[in-house]
Amino acid sequence: MEKLRDCLPKGAKVLLAVGNHVKKSGLLERLMRILADFETVVFCGIRAEPPLPEVDELIGFGRRNAVSAIVAVGGGSVLDAAKAAAAIIPLDGTVGDYFYQRKAIPGKGLFFAALPTTAGTGTEATPNSVLSDPDTDIKKSIRHDSMFPDLAIVDPELTYSCPADLTAHSGLDALTQAIESYISRNANTVSKALAARAVQLIFAALPKVCADLNDKNARRDMAEGSMAAALAFAQSGLGAVHGLGHPIGSKLHVPHGLCCAILLPKILRRNQDYCSEALDELALNCSCAGGEFFVEKIEKLCRDLNIPADFRKFGMEREIFPFVLKNCRSGSMRSNPRSFEDGEIIEILESLL
Repeated sequence: MEKLRDCLPKGAKVLLAVGNHVKKSGLLERLMRILADFETVVFCGIRAEPPLPEVDELIGFGRRNAVSAIVAVGGGSVLDAAKAAAAIIPLDGTVGDYFYQRKAIPGKGLFFAALPTTAGTGTEATPNSVLSDPDTDIKKSIRHDSMFPDLAIVDPELTYSCPADLTAHSGLDALTQAIESYISRNANTVSKALAARAVQLIFAALPKVCADLNDKNARRDMAEGSMAAALAFAQSGLGAVHGLGHPIGSKLHVPHGLCCAILLPKILRRNQDYCSEALDELALNCSCAGGEFFVEKIEKLCRDLNIPADFRKFGMEREIFPFVLKNCRSGSMRSNPRSFEDGEIIEILESLL
């Protein structure tokens, strides 16, 4: 993390966007010392699944302070909000204009540095910013090739204080991304190599770090695995877990990592016959005796980490099915190894009641 000062543009006015945990833990003070040679303003407190009004607050703060670079330190939500702000601050309009495609991002925005404090979303290595609109319950990405961070510092030390539930949920999100990238219809030789390495690392490290939050080797492997998964899915896209997870999570207010963890075993079972060879390859990479056993091990991992089998506790009702159907046909769903008809999606949703 100390390298940050040497990687920023000379004379930059820096907007430091951080999560509440960064402020409470004392990390903010350390960051301010690192950035002592730069004029720096701080924005703190972006909520999970970043809502458009809060992203507009961040954008307005950056415009009023005439910043020229953004450094984001926090979980995926902080990084996503700051990534969108870096793209939009030099432009006209609100984040909603770009979220609903009333306006288009033309190219590079402000210099953007991402320092993740969780091993999960991998947004430090993608051109996506996943945001949500609390007025419509729509959750989706703003995306442009120019939105890749200029700098990503993936320091496992930043994840050491990540609490148990968040470690498990974000880790299962990273595992989901790695698996979905590997079995994606759009996978290529490079994305599959990255995804296979990510699955191998996370599959071994996640149970260890959840059993011992102070296991530094496991924290390192999780950080590397999460980043490798993101580098993979930035090329290949994801799958039905994310296609369904966005509208379900947004409507029921389920944290993204937990939502993916609930969906992963069920969607893997539905996909299994359409990507059996790929699952066998991942199984071999993880010292499992075939794809069936690999899927069983993932189901057991989710149970061991106390992941619910359905969304009952979150108030899942049939009334949301039309909303999910309408909003699940994303690029992620199109990348899935098999297509799902509306009736099949309803069957999946029924199994989650």
